[in-house]
Amino acid sequence: MLLRESQAIRLLVLGEGAEEGFDGESFQGGGTERRRFLTACRAFPFFSAKRLVHIKDVDQLNASGRKTVNDYCKKPSQSTVLLMTGGTLPANNLIRKTCELDKIHWSVAYFPLEANNLKVWLKNHLAQSGFEVEADALRFLAGRLDGDTLSAEAEMEKLMLFMGKQRQIGLDECLAMVGETRVHSGFGLMDALFSGHVREAMGILDRLLAAGEDPLLLLGLLTSRLRRFIQAKTLLTAGEDQQTVAKKLNVFWKENDAFFSQCRQFKESYLAQGLLDCLEADTSLKSGGETDRVLAGLVMRIAMRHPKTY
Repeated sequence: MLLRESQAIRLLVLGEGAEEGFDGESFQGGGTERRRFLTACRAFPFFSAKRLVHIKDVDQLNASGRKTVNDYCKKPSQSTVLLMTGGTLPANNLIRKTCELDKIHWSVAYFPLEANNLKVWLKNHLAQSGFEVEADALRFLAGRLDGDTLSAEAEMEKLMLFMGKQRQIGLDECLAMVGETRVHSGFGLMDALFSGHVREAMGILDRLLAAGEDPLLLLGLLTSRLRRFIQAKTLLTAGEDQQTVAKKLNVFWKENDAFFSQCRQFKESYLAQGLLDCLEADTSLKSGGETDRVLAGLVMRIAMRHPKTY
């Protein structure tokens, strides 16, 4: 979404066909040089009504760069639009504080969409191009795609190209175009691990790490699966039927049997210990622990608690 918004602002300020270097100039946060930045901001526009200066990765500015930008924001040029984009800025960041408190600046936060909001976004996005998506297909997409709408949009473009003239998107089409890489990656690891197939799980883990898969993403999938198992056991113990529990936890209907079968194989104490193991692994990874060793040890510990490990 952030990329689209940046492009829209550029079009609004400079118009179509604008050339970088005339009325538009970009800087990388880590390489913003004071004199060049101030010159770019204070120059007069040439072809457009206003100039556009864009600082990308503003979160990577060093202390000197933050002070330079912050000082400029207090006395900005009336003929320049300064656009700053990047990752998370802490609450005490000088630039963030200035933009939030000063009436002539705007600060807009972007967050990954939660599953339910992502389903609404996906449905609306596909509808804008004339596609209808079945409920099971929509649930599958929301469960497999990240909350980042920019990456989700790319997957939707591939799906729409795959559909051609057919306007009704079903589960089979989603499995063919979106599910393949995700199902056979992190989710394949989860299925092997919680089915007690320790050798298969370790093999998948090795291949994923060798292919550059984000270890924190894998850890997040594992943690999420453990939490859902614990929630399912709690609801089932309280007397709720499997269908109701599946609906509450948004379990994909084709995975119902496998999910509840895996869930019943583990004692609650083992699942709780698995969450503690995940917390320890998270701390180790974020403190510079060796990725292969940390994740391999975690997978092995959890797999060995399965009663049918082989």
